[in-house]
Amino acid sequence: MTLKQSVDQHDREIAAIRKLLLTGMKMLNQVIVVQKRSEARLERLETGVARLEASVQQPVDSLRRGGNGHTKRKVDLQ
Repeated sequence: MTLKQSVDQHDREIAAIRKLLLTGMKMLNQVIVVQKRSEARLERLETGVARLEASVQQPVDSLRRGGNGHTKRKVDLQ
């Protein structure tokens, strides 16, 4: 193999490596974009779950308080 052939092959290898790096960087950028979207969706979901828990807890709390405003009197069975 001559010096020129060796240099040409080396240049092709460098070009191929450069292409791989650029492709990998583009893929990484896409993954980052998808991750940011997922984080935003997760945050909205957590907010919605917190609101749902609060709205479900209100009727449970009202049942624990009981009654319709009247107090229950103790019944004397003697």
